[in-house]
Amino acid sequence: MGSLAVFDFDRTIVDEDSDATIINRLREKKPPPEWEASNHDWTPYMSEIFEHAYSAGLSPEDILSCIGSMRAVPGAEELIRTLAADGWDVILLTDANSVFVGHWLKVHGLMDCIKSVITNRAFFRNGRLYIEPCMHQTGCGRCPTNLCKAAALAQWQLQKGPYANIIYAGDGRNDFCPATVLPPHATVFPRRGYPLDELIKKTLISPAPQVKARVVPWDDCYRILQETCPSKYNVIPM
Repeated sequence: MGSLAVFDFDRTIVDEDSDATIINRLREKKPPPEWEASNHDWTPYMSEIFEHAYSAGLSPEDILSCIGSMRAVPGAEELIRTLAADGWDVILLTDANSVFVGHWLKVHGLMDCIKSVITNRAFFRNGRLYIEPCMHQTGCGRCPTNLCKAAALAQWQLQKGPYANIIYAGDGRNDFCPATVLPPHATVFPRRGYPLDELIKKTLISPAPQVKARVVPWDDCYRILQETCPSKYNVIPM
């Protein structure tokens, strides 16, 4: 059996939020529509943002330049390359979109290291960026309709598994759902101080913890590299 490494993208592989990067760039040209907290689904809002960006004159080149320039989390590129070279199936599971993730991976020379990117489909047409939901789900009440990461992960394992080793690294609230379905032999890596970390802390002190996997908080990806490849990497750079 093989090994599976699952990573979120925003604030996990890149040290920024890709959607926020475009929203902030757009503010320099024309104030975008504000997010309404009562709206559970982020993807329709980003569709509005892309329409607004097009009308404001933000070109595909502008958008891709912003995305390509996002900084990687320290150690993320080395982590991905090391795991891929060791034969791990490395996948990205993210509520971003295929254009943003694919372009960033291409710019940073990581495309060949990734088995799959599971995310919302996006594409340019006549200079305007469109986005489509990764899925249409109603079975999970704590996830948006466009993506339940637990369901997507289960589908991947059904098709490609089973795996002897599984790691999952993320930062956000939408990473908690897949963390709860990881088996005891898996390791979940919540980014320290972010929502996933806080949610896992709360469940671990509850009478019936929802997370069964081993939990290792991290501040940078060198910590994950140290845990997953100890024989090759046992010193964290200062």
